[in-house]
Amino acid sequence: MGTAIKFEQPDGNAIKTSNLSRDEWLELRQSGIGGSDIAAILGVSPYATAYDVYQSKTQPVSEDSNEFAYWGTVLEDVVAREFAKRSSLKVQNVNFMMRHPVHKFAVANIDRAVVNRDIAGNVRYKDGKLTTDQIVEIKTASEYVGKNWGDEDSDEVPDQYQCQAQWYMGVTGVDVCHMAVLIGGNKYRQYRIERNQDLIDVLFETAHDFWFNNVLAGVEPDATTLQNAKDKYPRHDPDTTLDVASDSETAKVFEHYESLKAQEKELKTAITAAQTDLICQIQNNETLAIDGEVVATYKTQVSNRFDSKSFKTDMPELAERYTKQSESRVMRVK
Repeated sequence: MGTAIKFEQPDGNAIKTSNLSRDEWLELRQSGIGGSDIAAILGVSPYATAYDVYQSKTQPVSEDSNEFAYWGTVLEDVVAREFAKRSSLKVQNVNFMMRHPVHKFAVANIDRAVVNRDIAGNVRYKDGKLTTDQIVEIKTASEYVGKNWGDEDSDEVPDQYQCQAQWYMGVTGVDVCHMAVLIGGNKYRQYRIERNQDLIDVLFETAHDFWFNNVLAGVEPDATTLQNAKDKYPRHDPDTTLDVASDSETAKVFEHYESLKAQEKELKTAITAAQTDLICQIQNNETLAIDGEVVATYKTQVSNRFDSKSFKTDMPELAERYTKQSESRVMRVK
């Protein structure tokens, strides 16, 4: 069981974010389900799970920043300007967290909105929707995942971003979500995703169930990744044993795990033997080519490693000062 949170509805359906501190903004995100949450709840995000989202809504605010997220934020303005230039559309910042007027758990922080002068001269959140019919989401992606993006000007974006786009359209009331992406730092593409009400209905239904039956009820979702399982069960209860029958589901899971570990051992042995043979074929050459195409390299590289053993011998007091104890559970098959 997790810890149920007390959900207090902020006043109004549009909360200004430009004057909030980073911690205040992160706390505000805990008051609902956003576009970056919904794909994880559905199980189609490669970066997070429903369990992760649950923890982010019910535990004290924390931020796990990384280089990729940092550069995504830095490059957002650059990519947005390029979108405006190539599309000949005027875009505007919307510095509000928007909340659906009926489904209060549904929130949206969009990157940009398109100004449609046939609707309004600027974009605001009025009467439960934006005063425009189009929004823009800005993305950066590594070259490695570039293959997940389809033909430009199509709606062929990765599933997690399709969910995000439909979620934002559902919250804001618009009909189109443009998506501009910079791939590998030098390949720009843009996409057009149209509103799909059937999908929006599924997203809202799933989010409603998660919000009320998990987050507000304090019921943790199932762990679906190894890291989730380790986080959910970080410590053992001393002197306890789970004793099950040989035909139980737990026994079957154990036998499957044991079988896979045996296969892993055999596979590692085979890979080592194959690598040995390959090195003996390459010998002192730097690269291996097949019919003129380089398929492998075998280069000498230099690395610097910290000699902890010598450090402890030469400077034991300093080593003790900077030694940090860690705790983890280890599984060993008898």
